[in-house]
Formats: sequence, structure tokens, C-alpha cells
Amino acid sequence: MKNILVTGGTSYIGKHVIAQLIEKEYSVRTTIRNKEKTDEIKSDIQKHLGKDVSLDVHVADLLKDNGWDEAIKGCDAIIHVAGPFPVGYDGGEKELTGPHEDGAMRVFKLAKEHGIKRIILTSSVASIWMDSTIEDTVRYIDESNWTNLNDDNIDAYTKGKALKEKAAWDFVDKNESIKLTTILPSVVMGPGIGKPVRRGSMELFMMLTNKEMPVAPPLKMGVVDVRDVAKMHIAALENDESIGKRVILAEDTYWMKDFCKMLNDLGHNAPTFSPPVFLVKFMANFDKTIKPVKPLLGVDIRFNTEIAKTVLKYDPIPIKKTLQDTSDFVKSYK
Repeated sequence: MKNILVTGGTSYIGKHVIAQLIEKEYSVRTTIRNKEKTDEIKSDIQKHLGKDVSLDVHVADLLKDNGWDEAIKGCDAIIHVAGPFPVGYDGGEKELTGPHEDGAMRVFKLAKEHGIKRIILTSSVASIWMDSTIEDTVRYIDESNWTNLNDDNIDAYTKGKALKEKAAWDFVDKNESIKLTTILPSVVMGPGIGKPVRRGSMELFMMLTNKEMPVAPPLKMGVVDVRDVAKMHIAALENDESIGKRVILAEDTYWMKDFCKMLNDLGHNAPTFSPPVFLVKFMANFDKTIKPVKPLLGVDIRFNTEIAKTVLKYDPIPIKKTLQDTSDFVKSYK
């Protein structure tokens, strides 16, 4: 298995997956939505690795058929990373669930047509931890959990992630020739490859360190290093024991105020005051940056990462190193 397609090549996770595959001497191709990014992605990977690299780049959009057949043809396996994450998104639900679910099915159907038997899918803990109907203040989350898609308090991004993963498992249940592993990272931090982009968890980091968030919401979140996320995608690809498994990734879980204190130990001025849960839940009705996590406010989340540790030998990078490296990365581009 030497020819690997990585979708979403310009993404935070995608670039790290590509770089690590190249380091392991895989033949790598990737998809990007914008042709103008072709030179940029190659340059970023080469600068990161400190050497010339061979990377086959295809232009393909999750919502269109164009380009996908050519990108997939001849591959031995697919690592499907591509998917949107617009912070504060306030448009229609279908605009988000469509790229996730429909785009994934476009890739899976073509994979079947071309006889590809192995897919690693980037999902998210968004697929497993959202359910406002549960009133427990302590919640233990493992691979058996699913986000409640019938919950009207769940935002479109979260539904999109869960729908994509559910659709993937439904597809392989009906098409047993394809072997699937899904990777479910928590909040992804760590140094990027190329310039920092204010999107996803990097947006959160910049909001906290640029004094754009006045308080630390009473929210507990898992954190995982982007380098570990990429490493676990490849570990799953190389380990048949991971077939049929959902792999949760989190170094640990942290209340936002404690996360901010660690940032401040690095010289930042992040907020450490955490207002009462009832007040933030009220604010979430008006603040689009808080609203997506309203069901989790005040909930002591605890992730079970046993599959990652036992099957894929997940030995997480400590959060203090992750935050230090993230901070250095962002500062290096200021």
C-alpha cells in the first residue's frame, strides 16, 4: 500500500498527514479546491520537511464531481480529511451538512468503483459528545456514543460531522470490501505548516491570545496535538486492528479557565474568569461563537482514548509542549 490520496490537502490536519506520509516514503497525492493553492501547498510541505518533495495535486470540490475520478484512480487507500469548519457560521444547515455527508459519499462511491479497499476518515468528537437532553454534569464519552441528531440545539457543523461519519459506516456496512477506520480528534492545537489560518481550533487559540474573548466560558474540552492527529491517521492505515473502529484522540480534557492559565504561563493574556453557567447559556443565545457549544457548558467531559492507546500506541504530546509550539508558530508569522 504505497499510493495514498489525502483529501483536503491545504487544511491544518491535511498538510501534516501529507508531510508525515512523505517522510515515510509513501507516494502521495492530494485534492484542493482552489487551483491557485497548488504552488503554495508544495512550497509549504517542502519548507516544513527541508527538502524537495513529490506531491501530485488535483483540483476537486466536495460538492462537485469534477476532478474526483482522476484523483482517486490508481490509489491504494484514501485518507479523507476534507470538510469545512467555519467558526460562527450562521447560514443554512444544508450548506454545511452537504459538504460533509454528500462529499464523503462522493469519495466513498468512487473508491468502490476503483476497487479501493481502505479508507481512513477524519471525523471529530463533534460526532459523539453533543446531546442537550442529557442532564448529567459529568459525562463519560467513548466510541459507542453518538451526537443526538434529533436535538434542535445542535448546530449545523456538529450535525454535518456526525452525519458524515454515520453515512460512512452505513456505506461500508453495505459494501464490505471497503475497510474503514474513523479518527475523532478533540480540539486540535499545535504548529501548522505554512501561514496560520484563522479557522477551526486555530481561531479559538487566536481569540484567546488576542484578547478577543473577554471571559473563559465554563466549558471543558479535550485537546490533541495536530502532529499526533496526523500520526494516528497513518498508524490506523498501517494497522489492520484499527479496521471497524472509531478512534478518539485527546491528550486530556481541560476547563477553559485552566487552559487559559497555561496560555498565560507562556506570556499571553488570556481570560481566566469563568462566569456562571446559567449566564453563559443565556449569552449563547446571542453570541454565535458560544452557541455551538451551549449543550456542553458546565459539563465535565471525559473522553475514553483506550482504543487509540492500545491499538495505535497513542502516546500523546504533552499539552504544555503543544501550546508552547503553537504559540511559537503563531508568533513566528507576526
